[in-house]
Amino acid sequence: MRVISITALVVGVCLIPSAVGVARLDHDRRLSELDRELVAETDEHSGALDSYFERAHSIVLLTANAGAFARVLAEPGSTAQKVRRQSRNLVDATHQLGYLERLYPASIGEACFIDSNGEEFARVVRGDVAAAADLSTEEEQTPFFAPTFALDVGQTHQTRPYISPDTNEWVVANATRLPQAQGHEGAIVHFEVTIESFRRAMGRSDRSELRVVDGRTGRVVIDAQRPQRVGAPLGTSADRRFTELARTAGESGVVEVDGRRSAYRRVTASAGNVNDWILVSSAKDPTGAALAAMGVVPLAMLVVGLILVALGALSLRAARRELESQANTDALTGLGNRRKLMADLQRRARSATAEHPVALMLFDLNGFKNYNDTFGHPAGDALLMRLGAALSDAVEGFGGRAYRPGGDEFCVIADATQRRALERAAERALSETGEGFEISTAFGTVVIPHDTRDVTESMRQADNAMYAQKHSGRATAGRQSTDVLLRALSERHPDLGDHLDGVTEFAAVVAERLGIDGEELTQLRHAAALHDVGKVAIPDAIINKPATLTEDEWAFMRRHTIIGERIIAAAPALAGAARLVRASHEAFDGSGYPDRLAGAEIPVGARIIAICDAFDAMTSNRPYSTPKSTAAALTELRRCAGTQFDPAIVPIFEQIVTERARQPLSTSA
Repeated sequence: MRVISITALVVGVCLIPSAVGVARLDHDRRLSELDRELVAETDEHSGALDSYFERAHSIVLLTANAGAFARVLAEPGSTAQKVRRQSRNLVDATHQLGYLERLYPASIGEACFIDSNGEEFARVVRGDVAAAADLSTEEEQTPFFAPTFALDVGQTHQTRPYISPDTNEWVVANATRLPQAQGHEGAIVHFEVTIESFRRAMGRSDRSELRVVDGRTGRVVIDAQRPQRVGAPLGTSADRRFTELARTAGESGVVEVDGRRSAYRRVTASAGNVNDWILVSSAKDPTGAALAAMGVVPLAMLVVGLILVALGALSLRAARRELESQANTDALTGLGNRRKLMADLQRRARSATAEHPVALMLFDLNGFKNYNDTFGHPAGDALLMRLGAALSDAVEGFGGRAYRPGGDEFCVIADATQRRALERAAERALSETGEGFEISTAFGTVVIPHDTRDVTESMRQADNAMYAQKHSGRATAGRQSTDVLLRALSERHPDLGDHLDGVTEFAAVVAERLGIDGEELTQLRHAAALHDVGKVAIPDAIINKPATLTEDEWAFMRRHTIIGERIIAAAPALAGAARLVRASHEAFDGSGYPDRLAGAEIPVGARIIAICDAFDAMTSNRPYSTPKSTAAALTELRRCAGTQFDPAIVPIFEQIVTERARQPLSTSA
């Protein structure tokens, strides 16, 4: 399943960038097509504007070259006199101005013939000829007057848009100079073309939005979709989207403006044309991201990829949670294991307060080893499962959670507000009685933060309290059996009592120094106390013989370890001790009895008992020998280390004896 999840994840991860790549290529292709369309639009419509400007430029030049204008200038008299005289030449010149209306139907705002002093010879407005009395004598104030006279003859001045004083429309003036005549400094011919006519000449597009933008400010001068109304502001004054374009634009190009693809091209500016116009063709719809307009194929790839990634990620996440659950769960009982216990204890300890304390309870089963040995491990596992489930159910009502750190130990973390009731409920849950067995529990409780807030210290205190209760309460089956056998041995050999006590005490201290604890230490204590129990079957004559034993007597004596094992093994709770008693007279080099075990083959408990037994025997009164001093006994142990005794344990035993020699035995005990 994990392989399938990873495969789905990898395939999905590969599909997603592939889909994005396909979508990106499709997006770029569509953008290229759109850019080509927009560039074609700008070329077409900016060309129309170029032609319109050039047409106006040409028309004003052609008009000015009509002979009537030059002849008017050549006539004698002042401008006012010529106007009053209305010669044939002036009538022809006025007719030429009116003819412009035919060339630009509905586009010409005004046409004028003006001398160098700013006086009008003639003016025609929308086909109407102005009366002589209405002609202006101050045309030098118009925006086109001075720039036109600054040009050479044959050049044309085309102004920026302004409002015509005669029609109130936005117009562009076109003006050119007439050559000087004899006795006259010359004149200009001028006509106005409306901005609305520029808009019509530019044309409209069904594929894009067309605008003419001022190249200096970015202001929209002409919007192809919006007619330029009389009296309205020029273009679209509120549209400031093209300010940046005006600042950075070259001659032509394609850019993004307000999220839309836009192609632009500057309108050709000839000499005398002061307009810097940029025609912009913008897409009607926003460009959008590559994924926004994804095609069917890449979209399907993306969806499949996302589904595979999601499924793969969810499967891996579920697998990870399962692994985490397994790492935090006892496989046998389904309760939290030691790792989960410590993590939860850390968390609960941080949040515990005096008003809301937390109880940590450790439990150790009494009689479980005997049950396991009697009924077998499968039955023992089934018992642990039953007890674990019962404990979990019992503490749930107290806001508690049960754990199994290992072996026959259980633990509970719960609110401490009902501690006594919690303890009673847990104790009942961990008890079970049947034919030939009785299971109970010893426990220790620590309240956080009252007793301690440190997690390690709380575990230590709970463990100490549990074992204190275990050893101070009702004797275990193993202890009961040991007491019975020791009583029988003392009745048979009263002089062995002190020897057995000494060996037991030394063996326990050495074992603890080696890190042996729990049930293993308990069994070692029993074995040390009972290592001579087999001597109940040895005749007194052999045991108390002051002389050296014969070979037959030694053979009989060596049977006491086997006899001792049989006696002890009759009590199931002492099975571990029985094995140690059998091996208690094996030698480290393999020369001992009864099985000639050597080195690590000898149980470590038996190796400890052998050293303690030999030392106590050497320093005690025996029928066959006088006691040695402590120093002499230790010397003998060192001499026999590696042959009879474990060379790694002898130094530890010697250290313990040396330490005890410095202080009273009762104090150290």
